[in-house]
Amino acid sequence: MNCSNSIEHTVEAGDTLYKLSRQYKTTVSSIILSNPRINPYNLQIGMKIEICPGREYTRPEMPGNTGDSGISNNNGKGNLKELMRMAWLNHTYLFRMLLVSMAADLPDQQELVTALIDNAEEIADLFGRYYPENTVNSLRDLLVRQVELTGGLITQKKEGRAKDTEEQVRRLNENADRIAELLASATPEYEESVLKEMFRMHVDLTGQEINERLAGNYEKDLQTFWNIQRQIIAMADYFANGLETEAKESGLR
Repeated sequence: MNCSNSIEHTVEAGDTLYKLSRQYKTTVSSIILSNPRINPYNLQIGMKIEICPGREYTRPEMPGNTGDSGISNNNGKGNLKELMRMAWLNHTYLFRMLLVSMAADLPDQQELVTALIDNAEEIADLFGRYYPENTVNSLRDLLVRQVELTGGLITQKKEGRAKDTEEQVRRLNENADRIAELLASATPEYEESVLKEMFRMHVDLTGQEINERLAGNYEKDLQTFWNIQRQIIAMADYFANGLETEAKESGLR
């Protein structure tokens, strides 16, 4: 992976790929691609990791440097499409890490759940540039609820609780519909039916990923993960385009 401004980061206590992606304004996927030999589930203190920082990353100023070189001139907002993609791609990687952890009974499950909840807040904050506080809070709660329901789905599928699984999928789709309804009501540029279709497709693909992983069908599991990534990028772009279009039209009124 080519990068003209690569940074070598030394892993410290408490570092996770999600934390580093936030610190360096990049994605979990980018860090993994830059470090194909590391185990993303077992970072060791003192380990060296190559990171290609995102465009919004500003290197810390050296002592005595009072210049403003490298500081963004866009009021810290950044490119919405890139940030929206980054946030949702982080979601897919964090969920996959949680799925692998739960399937293998690894000890980092709570840390990953916490990171997914932080990621839900990250996503809600992007919409918060355009939405009032009460709408952002409602969106954040619904996104966190989706994380909790999906974690429960993994547990139920792993334990073979078919009836509970059916009910959990119903709850996931119901909560996904509520997210779609909230976003459509806040941004007229969005079509509610399109949002519902996208979120339900994501729930379906996530269920497939869980099934394949738990069954040990790792080739199909990985292919489903790539499909999820493609679908989530399309979702992120739809969100960003709708927000930007609505903002421009509102400015003209």
